[in-house]
Amino acid sequence: MTTLTVPRGYYRFCGILLMLGGLMGAAGQLMHAPDTPESVAAIPEFLNLAVNMHVLLAWASTLILLGLSGLYLRQAAGLRFWGWLSLPLLFIGLMLEIFHGPVQILGYPIMYGNIQDEAALKIVNDGISHMAIDRFPLQLAVTAPILPCILLGFLLLAFSTLKARILPKGPAIFNLVVLVILILGMFIKAHFFEVSFSYIHLAIVYYGFTLFSSVSSSAATGQRAAARTTA
Repeated sequence: MTTLTVPRGYYRFCGILLMLGGLMGAAGQLMHAPDTPESVAAIPEFLNLAVNMHVLLAWASTLILLGLSGLYLRQAAGLRFWGWLSLPLLFIGLMLEIFHGPVQILGYPIMYGNIQDEAALKIVNDGISHMAIDRFPLQLAVTAPILPCILLGFLLLAFSTLKARILPKGPAIFNLVVLVILILGMFIKAHFFEVSFSYIHLAIVYYGFTLFSSVSSSAATGQRAAARTTA
């Protein structure tokens, strides 16, 4: 049986990526713009916020996807099948989340850039709000899986982390609490719940910090043990 040796530095690197991606994602979710501008006068501010926010979120998801590899490799010895299943679920959910970003980053400036009156604004807003699923039903193949894949992926990640017993339990427990808040937010209208997607990114920050610190602490423990042996 071949044993894969992963450098400790790679785990630390992935931990940093998860922390950076999580912080960027939390910031992007907190500054989340409405889907469409309310008036012609609001278009310049809307475009500035929408474009910058989705650039931030696109990079956040990219860094998180890169960092997840270290999180799963670190726990590989203790993950069951359903633990590994959470990885493709999160990958699909985050990738599809990135896919819809170019609409705001590249498309919005084109669609809204030359609008001069409220009638033209209403036409564009209605088109964005209703999409065209009746004519292009495959749009659902990109939009529909995002939320189920992310929620189920994080649920399985939390339980598999607890079951693996390789990393501390803190981030997995926080992950589960965040999922409960997300579900409650679907039924309770309050600002605390409306920004609940930022809490998911904070859970990612927690995972990244735990990954980084656990590798550092295990390395320090190994060095102390080696020093005692040679003493």
